[in-house]
Amino acid sequence: MPDLQPVDHHPSEPSTKHRRHAARPRNVVSRRLSSLRRGQLRLTGQGQTPGQQRGIASSTHPPVNRSHEAAGTAHSTRSRLRAALLRPGRGQILAAIMLFLVGAAGAMQIRINAAGDTYASARREDLIQLLDGLSAESRRLEGEITELERTRSNLQSGADTQRLARQEAEKHLSELAILAGTAPAQGPGIRMRIADPNTAVDAGILLDAVEEMRDAGAEVIEVNNTIRVVASTWFGSDEHGLLIDGKPVSRPITFEVIGEPHDLEEAARFRGGIVSEITGPRIGGQVEIAQQRRVVIESLHAASENQYARPASAPPTPR
Repeated sequence: MPDLQPVDHHPSEPSTKHRRHAARPRNVVSRRLSSLRRGQLRLTGQGQTPGQQRGIASSTHPPVNRSHEAAGTAHSTRSRLRAALLRPGRGQILAAIMLFLVGAAGAMQIRINAAGDTYASARREDLIQLLDGLSAESRRLEGEITELERTRSNLQSGADTQRLARQEAEKHLSELAILAGTAPAQGPGIRMRIADPNTAVDAGILLDAVEEMRDAGAEVIEVNNTIRVVASTWFGSDEHGLLIDGKPVSRPITFEVIGEPHDLEEAARFRGGIVSEITGPRIGGQVEIAQQRRVVIESLHAASENQYARPASAPPTPR
């Protein structure tokens, strides 16, 4: 009987280990595929238990609650704003009054600034002419004030009061006669000739010319050597043409004015004045102005008795 040799099991171990190492990669791959498949099912909402699904559903409730809370907050804010507008408090009323006062003050300041810019667009030459006219008028008024103060001092001194009073009365009478147009007058001034080929000069333009001359210090005005312009003179027109105090005015129209020659001419030539208006495209006339050292005005105004006005009694002399 042959001897039995013990079986050596060690040579078979390497093959077992080899099978185990070969199976391990397959298990890893299958586990990874299983995990990927479970993740895909989780993303699609499948393969989850009802408890998990309830958990997911419950997790979606808080954003809905937050949106409801935001809507409620906006609604309450609008309600408070509406209530504040309908039933304002004392502080809100005071604030509204203060804002109104500030706005009114700002609007008034803007209006005052706009009114103060009347001469902002005027040329430098025009402003100089205007200042010269104002300076001349100021000097004339200062001279009158000085003369009146000297007369008052002479009358108050008591020395030959009657003679001084008579002289002053005669002086004032002659001045009033010149202003009223009942006495001839002479002095320096200008002669202004208006050519009107289109007969577009109307009574309003003549009145503007007279007013500008008076604003510049004109003391006596005569039109066409026949019509004396006084305080009661009126300007109009009829089917035959222009009228001054009911007398017809022929063209060209000539003004003779006694006053400061330079001031009178500058007032007429001031931009936007009578010369600019007549020589503009609307009228298309021509104006010639000549300064005169001596202008003689002999036409008189026929004074008429007042129909309604009567002299009033002198007020009592203050003590």
